[in-house]
Amino acid sequence: MMRVAVADVGTNSTHLLIAEARPGGFLVLDALKDRTRLGECLDARGNITDEGYSRLSRTLRQFRELAASLGVPELRVYATSAMRGAPNGEEMAQRLQREVGVYPQLISGEREGRLTYLGAAGSVQFGPDNLLLDLGGGSLELVRGDARQAHTVLSLPLGSVRMQLRYLMHEPPRQRDLEALRGYVRGMLEPHLDAFRAGEDTRIFGSSGTFETLAEVMLTRSGDRGGSRASEERSINGVLFSTADLGTLIGELRRMTPARRAKVPGLDPRRADIIVAGAVVLHTALELVGAAQVRVSEGALREGMLAEYLLEQESWTSGLSARERSVLELAERFGANLAHARQVSVLSGTLLERLERLEVLPPDPDHTARSLLSAAAALHEIGQIVAQSSHHKHSAYLIRHAGLRGYDPAQVELIAQIARYHRRSMPKPSHAEYAALSAAAQKQVLSARRRAAGGRWPRPQSQSERPDSRSDA
Repeated sequence: MMRVAVADVGTNSTHLLIAEARPGGFLVLDALKDRTRLGECLDARGNITDEGYSRLSRTLRQFRELAASLGVPELRVYATSAMRGAPNGEEMAQRLQREVGVYPQLISGEREGRLTYLGAAGSVQFGPDNLLLDLGGGSLELVRGDARQAHTVLSLPLGSVRMQLRYLMHEPPRQRDLEALRGYVRGMLEPHLDAFRAGEDTRIFGSSGTFETLAEVMLTRSGDRGGSRASEERSINGVLFSTADLGTLIGELRRMTPARRAKVPGLDPRRADIIVAGAVVLHTALELVGAAQVRVSEGALREGMLAEYLLEQESWTSGLSARERSVLELAERFGANLAHARQVSVLSGTLLERLERLEVLPPDPDHTARSLLSAAAALHEIGQIVAQSSHHKHSAYLIRHAGLRGYDPAQVELIAQIARYHRRSMPKPSHAEYAALSAAAQKQVLSARRRAAGGRWPRPQSQSERPDSRSDA
């Protein structure tokens, strides 16, 4: 079964989810959350500071190592409000790729909302008309859609950390500061109410740590949670609470200091400083859209990322031929990075098409060349399971001997040779397997090598220039 690891970098927290694909869904293998609080690590211009980078690099390195320990070679990471709003957000993402080996892709608020809606759809029962509110540390997303997909998305910079730092720095919060916050939220939302006002049959849902914390507090107060450890670990997915009860709770929490809030039963102490700001944003938004009650969804952005990833894989694999399925099985068997393998395969095929259109290469009417190139591109790094050093040679050996189906022996050898020479070294007369190929087959290997190298012809070496290196033998 394929395993997938996804993570989202938020303004308040960074989350990891590792799951295994199962028929009709997935099984969560592990989940981890770290309060990186990037919203606190912005300078006067909004740039992420060195402290913010340090926190994030430490967390993503830990996430990557955990994923690798569970047999997942690639970690897909999306970054939301804090990084996309920072002038140096892309610079930080590239630095993380260089130094940590993980690239957080900066996504728009609209894409964040759509993915969150997809994640919630797998956790709660959507109806024909749904409104989802998702509050993070940096932004608030409102998403309207049907049972299958989102139709309208709005993303506003109204996150709990952002609003706390802007309006509620005095503790306990002053009444005038709370009113200023409410007024700001109203001013941001009112121009968009026609698209998000709740109808008689609209189902209202909320996702985020703020929603979950508020639901936990209200459940604990109602006595439904009991007081046992088992009850504290029970899911709150699908819990319903009223907008009026939320307003009452805000009235109590706003009179407390963070230290007192941290002792409120059901309230996560690590949210004690931002819970009032988040609750006020949500209460104001719920009142404006006309929602009398809201149901909590534990499914959110990372579950949506996971669902999207699995849908991509399902779409990709559903149309595979017997040959392609055999290649995919071999790649999975030897722990290849499937996303990278797929990307290399697609890019090589695209380059092949362009070279054919330019008549640099002869036409490939039966797609044989495409099939061989695609297989080699997908399998060129499977030798890393043996060793990183000389992995291209190990890849060739495994391709020859692992029982690749759908190809005749000569085609299997060509795939092995293409994978063998995907790196900088050129074939040499001393390479027995290459020398044993026919002239036409040798030309195919060199031609495929050009495509895999991005269309660059390596400069042929004269006999005197060829290094006597055993590592290339």
